[in-house]
Amino acid sequence: MSHTAQSLIKRIVLSFVIFTGCTLLGCSLFDKRPTANADMARINKQKVFFAPYDNVWRAAHAVIKYPIAQENQDTGIIETDYIKGVDGWLPPGTTKPPSSGIRYKLTFTFAKGTTDGRESTRVTIDKKMEILRDFFSDPEPIESDGLEEKILFYRIERELIITDALKKAN
Repeated sequence: MSHTAQSLIKRIVLSFVIFTGCTLLGCSLFDKRPTANADMARINKQKVFFAPYDNVWRAAHAVIKYPIAQENQDTGIIETDYIKGVDGWLPPGTTKPPSSGIRYKLTFTFAKGTTDGRESTRVTIDKKMEILRDFFSDPEPIESDGLEEKILFYRIERELIITDALKKAN
């Protein structure tokens, strides 16, 4: 094999290695892994309750302490008004109030169904958080930590247990 042919093969192999390396490195630079908050929010976004739809709807109303912007029991949607971060829920152990530019709203979605032959209702809570940096810029979305959603699910479950206990007592 001539010297020119060997040189050409080396260039082709080197070009291939550089191209492959840049492609893999370039993709890894843009690989955004979810944060712990995003993982927790996704995990705590839905819960299935083994209770009739109407009971779960009433229990959710009992635990929502914010003004409701819209609701429709037929479509299974409850949406709150925007809540200022300083007026909303604070996790335990929080020493300072959140920024005054933070606001969020909660959207509850209900779906009837059956699970393992039992009547069930799936509830999804979507907490849309955003921060208003200044008067002129658009709001920027923020990830929820998932804690308030988890607390709301817990409270709905407790309301359902209390309702069942009261029915049995009567």
